[in-house]
Amino acid sequence: MTRVQYFFSFVLATISFIAARSIQQEGVKSYYQELASSFQKEIGFFDLSETQTAHYLPMGLQPFSALTSLDTNSMLAISHDSLSLMTYMPQSNTFHYMPALAEGTKIIQVAYHDSTVVMLDAAQQLYFMDATLSKEVAAPLNIAQEDATHKLLCFHPNTSRLLFLKQTEQGIDNKRYAIQTMRLGAQKISETPLFQFEQSALIAFIQQTQDLSLDEVFTFDPVSMAVHPQTNELYILSSTGSILTLDQQGNFLSFQNIDLQQISQPRVLSFDLNGDLLLTDGSVLHPVILKVRWQKMLPKKGPLVK
Repeated sequence: MTRVQYFFSFVLATISFIAARSIQQEGVKSYYQELASSFQKEIGFFDLSETQTAHYLPMGLQPFSALTSLDTNSMLAISHDSLSLMTYMPQSNTFHYMPALAEGTKIIQVAYHDSTVVMLDAAQQLYFMDATLSKEVAAPLNIAQEDATHKLLCFHPNTSRLLFLKQTEQGIDNKRYAIQTMRLGAQKISETPLFQFEQSALIAFIQQTQDLSLDEVFTFDPVSMAVHPQTNELYILSSTGSILTLDQQGNFLSFQNIDLQQISQPRVLSFDLNGDLLLTDGSVLHPVILKVRWQKMLPKKGPLVK
């Protein structure tokens, strides 16, 4: 092969790669946009300023570091030390431990769908287990990257996909957050993100919508996320006590602050199947679960047409 032929072969290969990535990106976005446009969104809101219902965890139980719904009566939780998993029944405020994990395994995130428990550990390893945690339903998957960290994991009920929040450093004072997807059974995270945003863009949004001066120190430290079952909107909790809400296209919708008198160390955000918001306190001295009611708004009726 001559030098000229080699050069043109390289150019064609590069163009093919770029085209394949573009097709994948459009395919991922089109799939989610199609589902988003057909989803019947329920209108409502959460009032974080009101005093909410708080339940202390049973005596001797550590605060939760992750939480996900199993069914209408029970949830799967990870203990504060990330070494134990348990099923928790909110209505009766009871729990029981699941089978012990392999020694040294430190689970930081958990999601559940269709009898499959997906767990992410501190070493960026994904595990796929059955509902009893007694056997694997797929081989573990290493998702570690040199330049980024997959911090959060949740399940998107409307699309039957797992969502991951990947964090990448963009200099000293900026970070980029990408929402990636995975179809259960494929065991591969999509290289093309569903959407992404930078911390600098979030700061600009807050400055436009709230009273945040340019000289204030702003910290956004995502520790938990979940999709609201009635709206398809993504909620991301920061350890600083704020909740960011985004639509399915990644547009900022709201940025609310939690009353730190009720939860001093915000750690977990999750939803009941009926849409109520659950927040947990990471303080060992104040291990509570706060429930914020989803306040559904009835659509306004227009004039009668004769």
